[in-house]
Amino acid sequence: MTRARRATLLSYAILIIAGFASIFPILWIIGISLKTQADAFAMPPKLVFVPIWDHYAKVWADATFIKGFLNSLFAALLGNLMAFAIGIPAAFALNQRRVAGRATILAWLLLSYMLPEFLFVIPIYGLFQASGLYDTVFGLALVYQTFTLPFTIWMMRAFFADVPFALYEAARLEGAKSWQILLRVYLPMAAPGIAATAILNTIRIWNELAIALGLTFDKAQTVTLAVAAYRGYAAIDWGALSAAAITSILPMLIFAVLAQRQIVGGLSLGAVK
Repeated sequence: MTRARRATLLSYAILIIAGFASIFPILWIIGISLKTQADAFAMPPKLVFVPIWDHYAKVWADATFIKGFLNSLFAALLGNLMAFAIGIPAAFALNQRRVAGRATILAWLLLSYMLPEFLFVIPIYGLFQASGLYDTVFGLALVYQTFTLPFTIWMMRAFFADVPFALYEAARLEGAKSWQILLRVYLPMAAPGIAATAILNTIRIWNELAIALGLTFDKAQTVTLAVAAYRGYAAIDWGALSAAAITSILPMLIFAVLAQRQIVGGLSLGAVK
């Protein structure tokens, strides 16, 4: 066996092991969600069992879970809309060649994106209590917009940088204004990048827990809090908890699979050269 052949087999073996390690926890949770309490904790584990759907029926009939699910959808949609409404013009402005302090601005954007969200929960909590935004989906979306905005600007600026500057100059010579160039030249060419950024923002918002825990109480609770609610004080309903977890990840899983081409194409478009 040649060295190249051994290297190829080793690469496949590592990929198989890594893939199994990644998917095994999900398969285990799916198994618990389809088992009775006795089967779920049987020793040795029961690999062959009759699946039940009682836990999923309990979750889908839970008004609190459904409300959290819808709140997350609205917060993700609204947060993305606000982030792009501000981020796209800001990225377009930073993409111009004569911008003073552009490197400093981009560095601050990257730094602000890296900071953990929970550092700001307490001051935002006080502000929201005073302004009436506490425990509202709009307030939650506003905070999500704040934390996804640096990433949105950073990514959109990278995508806009891939648009040939000659197109901007040609449009200027034709008398087009900056907003017309943005709408008619840059946005159509950066469409895959916009899709990729929106998808990544949505996944981050959907999985977020700390902000929702600190800035909601009942009305605006998100799907992550709805899942955590199945962990009771005295006992944990593992079957319902697992069913809720699987139900909560399905939208993002389907979303990511269907939009895989846009994610790869968008990230390739904005790759640093």
